[in-house]
Amino acid sequence: MQLDPTFAGGYYLSIVLLIFIVILSIRYQTIQVWRYFSRNRWPVLIDLPTTSREKAGKLAAYEANGEVGRMSVAVVPESHIMYSTVSVWMHKIWNSAFHFVGFESMEFNELVLLLLFITLNLVFLLLPFENGVSTASNLVNRAAHVALANSAFVFPLATRNSVFVTLIGVPFERIIKFHRWTGRMIFFMIALHGGTHIQQQYSATKSINQALFGDSQYLTGSLAFLSIIIIVIMSHAVIRRFAFEAFWWSHFTFIFFIIFGVLHNEWFAPYVAFGISLYVVDRLIRFVKSNIKSIKIVNIEPIQTGVTRVVFERDMHYEAGQYAFVNFPNLNAPLSLVTWHPVSISSAPSIEDDGIPLHTVHLKAAGGFTKKLYEKARNQSGMSPGVLKMKFDGPYGKPSLEFSEQRTVMLVAGGIGVTPMISILRDLVDKQLSGLPLATQAIYFIWVVPDIDSYAWFASELQELLHRASALPDNKYIIDVKVFLTRSQTTPSSIFFQGRPSFDFLLKSVKDFHGSGDIAVGVCGPAVMIKEVKNSAMARSDRYGLVNVHSETYEL
Repeated sequence: MQLDPTFAGGYYLSIVLLIFIVILSIRYQTIQVWRYFSRNRWPVLIDLPTTSREKAGKLAAYEANGEVGRMSVAVVPESHIMYSTVSVWMHKIWNSAFHFVGFESMEFNELVLLLLFITLNLVFLLLPFENGVSTASNLVNRAAHVALANSAFVFPLATRNSVFVTLIGVPFERIIKFHRWTGRMIFFMIALHGGTHIQQQYSATKSINQALFGDSQYLTGSLAFLSIIIIVIMSHAVIRRFAFEAFWWSHFTFIFFIIFGVLHNEWFAPYVAFGISLYVVDRLIRFVKSNIKSIKIVNIEPIQTGVTRVVFERDMHYEAGQYAFVNFPNLNAPLSLVTWHPVSISSAPSIEDDGIPLHTVHLKAAGGFTKKLYEKARNQSGMSPGVLKMKFDGPYGKPSLEFSEQRTVMLVAGGIGVTPMISILRDLVDKQLSGLPLATQAIYFIWVVPDIDSYAWFASELQELLHRASALPDNKYIIDVKVFLTRSQTTPSSIFFQGRPSFDFLLKSVKDFHGSGDIAVGVCGPAVMIKEVKNSAMARSDRYGLVNVHSETYEL
């Protein structure tokens, strides 16, 4: 079958992308089957290098510049080689992190995927097809079909109840990065296609009105292009972080992009139909999930430095480290009726009060929605829980590491990024105390905050957790908590330190203490901190054990 050269580029690109997804799916499903049959149901708990909890606490103690002398309190166990040199270097290179100013942070493996994605689009844009002719006219028209091929995937990549979780094990919060890449590629291809035709029309008519709206073809194309321009501009990371509502509402201009795109080109509808169907199904699932189960707010409390703590009752199953979208319909009606905000679940799955499932979320005042919630809670201190109504869409997310299967775990948080990390910490300690099958024996919890007021967000929870953990046997478990105050000149107790931590030194300390064995690191906070933790983890990976990192960011 001979395809039109302008159509062939988009057609073959969509086929290649589908094949790539199938290959990833087969790989993921194979790994899942292997993990199921090779799992260790009852891990053996070994004796740790030291039997003194006091010495174990001193082990990770250091100032911001690092004090090696403090590390001599432990008896270092004999180390065993676990990996080849080639495996270690592949791990280091593949997981190295980069942070480009003005762009999102990414690991080397993500950079490779991005370059592969760009290369595929350029190949199917520039490569001659069928009749071997690649004229300028074919090129700009083929750009439109390449944009259509990407449009087939951009909508499923934005679904929260994503098919990609089942197929390739990548949840919404990580697959959304590929949604942004695909959206930008659509923008660049349409800019090439539309910009060239507009320029040609203007050269012929010398009229901007004719160039943009000369006939139905130019009118619908220009309006579709305007829709995606709005989406791209309002999707910038700064707007997503500080004006989430503006980003959220502007994204619905995709409806006009679809309408005008269908009117502009007959191939638009066939390309996007399946993706739009998945998106509609996702929206229906989210509507049912957020409305079918009732939410009872138990307590709403304003905490220092702009954080609101919400305790609520809801019968649901979730995993530590997951997040959700919350809505308070009567917070600022009518706008609040449809305003949703992403938030990590800060409680642990096993936390219950007299058999009633209680859960908590902490929302930091950053945009209009969260600021309004904090002001309302602060101005009405002791506010009755019945004053506000709450809807809950979730839980979502999936940590890339199974922390309960790792003997040594380090959890690192910056500011309000502590919410998913403290959920994982509480879950691990709860399982240790309950005697459930768990490989984790040593947990190092590092929290970087500006001052003691920020520590108050979870002060009572951490103190209660440390008290409960003191019942664990010293020779089997270590729970080490360190809080770094970057703007404070005082340290109220032994768990506090001034300045910023040296993550490289901390990881070296933990590896020296435990000898051989992998370390699982979870980190959530600013992009620069995540990059530092990841690169320190790669630097400290060696033949005696790899350091694997699961990272989360503030944004979606």
